[in-house]
Formats: sequence, C-alpha cells, structure tokens
Amino acid sequence: MRKGGFVLLCFVIMASGLVGCVPAHVVTSLKSEVSQLQIQYRELQQNHADLYAKVDSSLTNLGALNASVQDLQDKVSILNQAPNLNEMKAKDVKDDCTKSVLPSSVYQNAYGDYSMGKYDIACSEFQSFVDKYPNAELAPQAQFYMGECYYSRGMFDKALEEYDKVEEHYKRSDLVSSARLKMAMCYEMLGKSDESSSVLSSILKDFPQSPEALRAKEKIKTNRNVQTR
Repeated sequence: MRKGGFVLLCFVIMASGLVGCVPAHVVTSLKSEVSQLQIQYRELQQNHADLYAKVDSSLTNLGALNASVQDLQDKVSILNQAPNLNEMKAKDVKDDCTKSVLPSSVYQNAYGDYSMGKYDIACSEFQSFVDKYPNAELAPQAQFYMGECYYSRGMFDKALEEYDKVEEHYKRSDLVSSARLKMAMCYEMLGKSDESSSVLSSILKDFPQSPEALRAKEKIKTNRNVQTR
C-alpha cells in the first residue's frame, strides 16, 4: 500500500473511533473532508500516471532518435571507408581529358619544348608521340625532330640513327630528302667523309629537284675543293 493511502486509512480509523464522543456536525464535517481528500488522492494518482506515460513516451522517442543518429553515423563511416573515392574520381577526369587530347596538341607541346632548347624533354615527347600515333600525319615530323634534338646536343651518332628511321618508316614523306641531308652532315661531323659523300650523291639521284639537292651540290663542290688543296 502506498504511503498516502496508509495515512488516509489511519485518518479514517481514527475518525471512526471518535464518532461516539464528538458532535454529529463535526463528524459530518470530517466525513466531507475525508471525501475531499479521497478525491484529491485519486487525482494525484491520475496525474502520476499521466506523468509516467509522458516520460515513457519521451524515452521511446529518444531511443528512436538515437537509433536514427547511429544509422546515419554508420552510413557516413561506410562512405569514408570507400577505397580511394577521390582518387578514382580524379583518375576518371584525367582519363576523359586524355581521351580528348588531339595528336596535333601533343606534337605542338613537344615542338614547343624543342624551340625553347629543352632537347632532352622534347626528344622524349617526340618519341612518345611516334609510339602512340605511328600513323598520324605528323609522325614523320616527330621522327625527324628526334634526330634534330640529338644533333643539337652534339650526339651525332644518335642523330644519325633517328634520321635514318624517317626513310625507314615513312618512305613517302617529303622529309626523306631533308633527313638524308642531315645524315650526310652527321657523317661529316663524325669524320666519315666517304659516307657523307655517298649520301649527298643519293640525294642528287633520288631528289634532283628538291632544295636539298641544291645544298648537296654545294656541299659536294666544297668537299672537292678542300680535297684538292
């Protein structure tokens, strides 16, 4: 039994014991007060019940909120653990950009480095161009300028190899006569005059109307004058 109910019961018992020794109107008044107390007690019980119900509802809502927060945290954790998500996006962007690059742009970048005297970088870029676009319209030019890069660095033996590849891989290119002339110059720089003269003569034979043929004639004449002195 709750404490309030026990007190009320004691009060009623005491009031009942005193009925015989107190006036009737006092007893009536006491009974009325007891009734009021009983009503107030029941109201108090109801208020307590309502309060418990509200607290229980609040706890239920709080539990649901905590569950939602935990679920959100779990989802964020899963996203954070996705392997290299940002790197994958960056790679996709890079791949898309690479696919859209034109061969002419790649060639121009290489030629730009060559023009600025960055021969080692330009040579590598021209080589990459030839490897990636062997059948492109600018492939013969890229191959020729690989020889130019080595020639500019004084690496005449390497330049000779690259010039020779112009005719080897691109026989119909207009640069074949230019490549032969530069090969003759490489032989001359390497002290191989006979090889140089042979290449110059081949230019006169195979490309008689070319600008390189005129230079070949002048070069042959100069070499002869040097030998007769």
